[in-house]
Amino acid sequence: MSYDKKYIQTSNPYQKITNKENPVRNIYYGEVISLNDPNEGGRIQVKIPDFDNKTPNNQLPLAMPMLPKFFWILPQVGEVVRVFIEDARYPQRGRHWMGSIISQPHKIGYDGYFSALSTTNVSNITPEPNPSTYPDAFGIYPNVKDIAIIGRDNTDIILKEKSVLIRAGKHQIDNVLILNKENPAFIQLDYYYKDDKTTQSTIVTMANKIALVTHEGNPKFKSNTLGKIDIDKIFNEGHPLGRADIMVQAMEIMRKAILEHIHGYSGIPADKNGIINQLEKIDFSAILQQNIRIN
Repeated sequence: MSYDKKYIQTSNPYQKITNKENPVRNIYYGEVISLNDPNEGGRIQVKIPDFDNKTPNNQLPLAMPMLPKFFWILPQVGEVVRVFIEDARYPQRGRHWMGSIISQPHKIGYDGYFSALSTTNVSNITPEPNPSTYPDAFGIYPNVKDIAIIGRDNTDIILKEKSVLIRAGKHQIDNVLILNKENPAFIQLDYYYKDDKTTQSTIVTMANKIALVTHEGNPKFKSNTLGKIDIDKIFNEGHPLGRADIMVQAMEIMRKAILEHIHGYSGIPADKNGIINQLEKIDFSAILQQNIRIN
């Protein structure tokens, strides 16, 4: 296989010089030991078997992140990262890390050392079956044409063709291979051709409960870092949104009742004709959408 050929790349891409004695290597696999960085610079301590077997964990050098700060991601302790060493003559300095190494999509929550390496050239075990082979997993993970950001625990942002999907609760809580068809929270944005001449854009938001809250609304709510207590307060104290179509139907009945009701004599209640019966049957509580709150 290609990774077994010990080549040194020269300036000529088609001219290779074999180095049998000292193969050049500057990428290593290491286990994450600590994320403690007093300066919060994204530096971590990684134990590389080739160099660090005799080094106590608390004396391991810090490895610097290769990704810019615009992307925030740190591995978990016990996971594997790739470590790039600037100068192999001095392996305890100039280390840069990239990772975590995650073998397969359904391992995104945590992938231990041997499992993580199962899809690399240094694997000691075979990977698990492809998650797409599980019928109940269809739709959980991005497909080959998607661009996605996948969260550790049941969240993602997927850029599809003419569609953007933001999700929380995409799979069942206790099974990462079963699609949550009951109550995922998601926002879906689509842009497509409605017919041969016109296009249409749509936004669909769906969840068990939805809140549309402004900073200057009444009542006012906490404006940042919302926890469960803050969210419960919004749905307990916010105003239910009205169903406009039901509201209009009720108002039409009220208008007809005012215009068409009949009194037998002055001061006597209106006759119980058809429109008055309809007015009495109106369920005004049906106007309220209790699961959508505003302020």
